Amino acid sequence: MINDLPLLAYPSWLKTLPVESMDEDEFPLNNILTDSLYYPSSAFDGDPVRHLAGNIYSFIYCDYGQTKIDLGDSLENSGFRGYHAIGRRPVLEHELNPKGVIPSGVNPRVDGRAERSERHIKTPFCEWMIFEKNENVSQSYGPERFSLLYLCADGAAAYQVLFTPNRIRPKVICIIQPGEGFGRNWTSFKKPNQILARSVRENPAGMPPFLLDGQYWKTDASSPACWPYYDEFICLLDKQVRYNISVYTTALKTKFWR
Repeated sequence: MINDLPLLAYPSWLKTLPVESMDEDEFPLNNILTDSLYYPSSAFDGDPVRHLAGNIYSFIYCDYGQTKIDLGDSLENSGFRGYHAIGRRPVLEHELNPKGVIPSGVNPRVDGRAERSERHIKTPFCEWMIFEKNENVSQSYGPERFSLLYLCADGAAAYQVLFTPNRIRPKVICIIQPGEGFGRNWTSFKKPNQILARSVRENPAGMPPFLLDGQYWKTDASSPACWPYYDEFICLLDKQVRYNISVYTTALKTKFWR
């Protein structure tokens, strides 16, 4: 949990969720989207959960390069320290996209580098999981529960389908090692004129109030965020020797806090 960020109330829908009926109950899309953290090109990076659980209770990860088997292996071998899964179910396309939205501008053959991505794109899937704190960890360790929605999908397309038509914005967006350079991303998530940033900007609900930006060699507040709309540095999260995660917000509150 980051003390410099707002501390949200433990959402009642998550606190009282009967996990034994997750398969039968209606998928709570709006609850999962509201005040969430959205992480495109996430792979299985647990750092946002490690640092922000308690600020955030609903985490949405998205990466078109991972399979169901990869997800299962990661949960079994790494998981989230101090937590265990108490509920898990697949999510169908119509549950994620009940309005039948067709994403626009997401075309690697026209606007990007299809040769970098096509052979790495896996069969789409989505799984929803609820994690609960282990009995042997302290009360101060983190929240009792958190939700994780994991999609094998394109990060920009998923944003257009999930957030924009529902007029909801995530509380936090993560741009951390998103396949730049020699990575597998067909576009640049860090560039403010590319499809992800445009998709986020065009959401009528406004921009996410906070950005987590993974940058090489960053050790202080002197380096600007990858998206210039986030012009107020909050804090630095230690990650590895070569790169760290910086947290930003914006001084231009009227554009974001709608």
